Amino acid sequence: MRIFIYSALIILFLGCGTEEKETTTRGRLHFIIPESIAPLMINEVEIFLKLYKENGAEITYTIASIETAASQFVQDTGRIAFLPRPLTEQEIEIVKAVSPNFNELIVAYDGIVIVVNQKNEFSRMSTTEIQKIISGKITRWEQLSSTMPVRGTIKIYCQDSSDDLEFLRHRLLKDANVTAKINKTLSDEQTIQSVENDPISLGIVALNWVNSAKSQVKIIELGRTKEDADTSFMPPPEAIGKYYSPHPAYIHLNYYPLKRAIYLYTRNNVDLAAGFGTYVATSEGQKIILDHGLLPGTQKIKLKSAQP
Repeated sequence: MRIFIYSALIILFLGCGTEEKETTTRGRLHFIIPESIAPLMINEVEIFLKLYKENGAEITYTIASIETAASQFVQDTGRIAFLPRPLTEQEIEIVKAVSPNFNELIVAYDGIVIVVNQKNEFSRMSTTEIQKIISGKITRWEQLSSTMPVRGTIKIYCQDSSDDLEFLRHRLLKDANVTAKINKTLSDEQTIQSVENDPISLGIVALNWVNSAKSQVKIIELGRTKEDADTSFMPPPEAIGKYYSPHPAYIHLNYYPLKRAIYLYTRNNVDLAAGFGTYVATSEGQKIILDHGLLPGTQKIKLKSAQP
């Protein structure tokens, strides 16, 4: 019996000795991806694994809301987070209390876009008009300032519990409630499909979903008005009253008015989460961001102006 115990202990000891230590390119990682940036982040994971899977890297993910992703990271059950909003001061204090190697980095900039059906002749909208639409003050196309002959009720589609709509609520309504009637969808992709099938509808989605879906919807050019006093990304004076597409060059110059940053948060400097986060911030990871039509956040990339 004693010999058996000794043998078992030797096997256990040898087994522990052969276990591979996690590194920045080897180990297991599971994290939550906010729905609005899912196409981009899934692509980043896929290419990272092509490079390091044979080295022992295993990354899985769950797509959920931005608040679920933030909560998992803050409550110390997640090692990495990519969020299209910054953590609050209170959230950062909670993380720093248990994670002295806490890191924050802006890895990209994207935009919230307004899309319409290709048959809809409407092509431009101001931030003031968007504010009135989501607050319920404007409900019909003919109430807008455009001279386009579009008539009828504006049917709004947006993902249920969407950080797209939450961004507009914070950005244009100063955190007041959205009082317009919203037709809720299960995803940004379903929002796009709904607009494709409804000639006088309007969709609120994240930019990378439109680019990834290769859809037939039309992205509305947006213009900032003098009434729009938000200071998050202040444009130059000459951009006020003009209309811009969410081209990376216009996002970079703060011409596009619904710009937002995508933040990377990590807890450690030497695990797989840190390795993946570092990869997203390198030139290779930033090229993937640019390929999705977004603006890289860590690399200086020469941007071409959008075609007129």
